[in-house]
Amino acid sequence: MFNSEDNRIDSGRYATNSQSIQFGPWHVSYDISCILPSVCSTKVVCERDDDQFCQFCIYCKELSIPHFPDMVFPKNTLKLAHKSGAIIHFNPLDALKCVGKNEIIEVSCAEAWQEARPESEKLKKAFDWTFSTDYKGTLTDNIVVEETHEVIDFEILKQRDQILFYHDLTLFEDELHDHGVSKLSVKIRVMPSYWYVLLRYFLRVDDVLVRSRETRMFHLLNTDYVLREYTFKEANAKDLNMPTSQMKEADDVIPYLTVKEKVTHKLIVNFDSNS
Repeated sequence: MFNSEDNRIDSGRYATNSQSIQFGPWHVSYDISCILPSVCSTKVVCERDDDQFCQFCIYCKELSIPHFPDMVFPKNTLKLAHKSGAIIHFNPLDALKCVGKNEIIEVSCAEAWQEARPESEKLKKAFDWTFSTDYKGTLTDNIVVEETHEVIDFEILKQRDQILFYHDLTLFEDELHDHGVSKLSVKIRVMPSYWYVLLRYFLRVDDVLVRSRETRMFHLLNTDYVLREYTFKEANAKDLNMPTSQMKEADDVIPYLTVKEKVTHKLIVNFDSNS
């Protein structure tokens, strides 16, 4: 096993910091960079017909949502690459492609606002302004997904072994016009006998609801598969019986949310695939 670190500037003129480690047949790496700009940064280049676009224009072309979260980190990525060529990848662009288009969540003051303006009509746009996403990571075609009853052994995760590699990456975050928070982050931890990933989408709409969508991936050394556990939780704020001040941190409130969906899969590398 080894660590490496380097700083580089990619083709989009983004200075990125990268670190990586080799774990058995898996090469684990992450990149960190700056926030997505709010406007095109290279208009002359992006207007040329040569498929060379800045990150802002790439997001505009790839996404159908009317606006982006306050903070998007386009080059913050986590990649787990198997020696066979199979890749598990986490990035904000693919996550935002999974944002729903029809969910309407109103802030707590919306009803009072409407009552004060009885002549107004509710104009509901087909856009989820909370950026709720059920993104579970991006898999290459040579990874087979199978249902399983096997679960992640959390007792292994509790063992106090040496941490060989760790990082917590924010993919995007939005403060919902001061009405809460919407955040997608991914953590990677590599230990002597396993690697573990937690992808978490956390949503808090003040005085309305709290939601989490968590994808955990666990790979034990000398096994030929990855366990992926997806859990969707949600609760109305009024049902939680706690003040908003205690809902600020995801770790403090998620244990109290109601489980709406939980499913576990095995991710198996298909060595016969030519993809």
